[in-house]
Amino acid sequence: MEYIDRLQVNLLLEDVKASIEKFETENSDIARVEALEKSLKLTKALEHPKDAILKLFLSSTQSMALKIAHDLGIFQILTKSNKVFSSKELAEKTGATPLLIERVMRLLVAMDFAKEYGTGKFHRTLLSEEMTDDRSGGIVDTMFVDIFPAVLKTPEFLSKTNYQIPEDRFAGPMQYTYGTKLTTFDWLADDVAVHERFHAFVQHIRDNRPFWVDWYPVQERILDGYSGEENDALIVDIGAGSGRDMLAFKKKFADTTGRIVIQDLPSVFDDVHYHDLGLEKIGYDVFSPQPTKGARAYFLKFLLHEFSDENCIAILKNVTQAMERGHSKILIEEYILRDDDAGLFHSMVDMILMVFAPGGLRTKSRWINILESVGLTINIVFHPDGDGPSIIEAELA
Repeated sequence: MEYIDRLQVNLLLEDVKASIEKFETENSDIARVEALEKSLKLTKALEHPKDAILKLFLSSTQSMALKIAHDLGIFQILTKSNKVFSSKELAEKTGATPLLIERVMRLLVAMDFAKEYGTGKFHRTLLSEEMTDDRSGGIVDTMFVDIFPAVLKTPEFLSKTNYQIPEDRFAGPMQYTYGTKLTTFDWLADDVAVHERFHAFVQHIRDNRPFWVDWYPVQERILDGYSGEENDALIVDIGAGSGRDMLAFKKKFADTTGRIVIQDLPSVFDDVHYHDLGLEKIGYDVFSPQPTKGARAYFLKFLLHEFSDENCIAILKNVTQAMERGHSKILIEEYILRDDDAGLFHSMVDMILMVFAPGGLRTKSRWINILESVGLTINIVFHPDGDGPSIIEAELA
């Protein structure tokens, strides 16, 4: 086994042991993610390079199997009771042939989305139960049906554009794949079924994370020293969607004086999924002048990663022109790439954003360059436990 570097394996093993001990001691999400990343590196070190490449390109069959099982309702069947189901029973309940069930379930068991008790007999797992959540189903549907076709076309798109980073939101990989001149979000809104899937996808991503008010020191950084009146703008959420982040703010700081404003495209507020949360709504396009002047804080969550650097600068200029020096702050909640060894999850998110928006994640140094170019200076970057997003707090220089 000359392909295995035994010294490297032993060093990685010691790293894994140390990181697991750290996780057991600290019981923090940061320690958990660190242990997970080191464990993955150990696994890769034990794998033959040829096998690693082959498995990587076979991995699309995992998504295929999940999609088939999801469409057949297999996860709902497995989780309705605590019993073990045979291939024949699953076939009878779904209408699929027993052989297809066997082949799909074989892969699901290997992925731990089901557990096998004897030949051809299956039981639920935690991942089975997770797949019964409509929001997890939304990930399967959106990624497999709507985004994967563009992922497959992106190498061809890049070859035709001389391998330039896609920056035109009217002419990225999604537009190339689907033959549209609409932005991706306009394209989504143009098809009810696609929009339904994407809405479930977004809800799942947001629901899996704690609200920003639970880990960013709002009282210390925003409310202390604020003496606004009832009609003054306290906080403006730009690209707010349903407004859930501001509802969380309102619940936690119910006695705070000042207007809480949510802004998004009128079509978002008109959407059937939108629920009026009693917040002040303003229909707003981020490429137009900011209508709410002098707010204490302007909050942008998962917005700027959808755009090129040039478009981010244009959006931020509209915000800075509304800010009051020495009073207003801008809060940007985004995943921030590490400069070195960024990690698999964040790197994959970055590539999907290049395909989808086209946009991408950024390192702290890239954020500094963008913010300084529009006259902003970073006060501090707050990061919660684990691999979640950070908040960049900045103000006028």
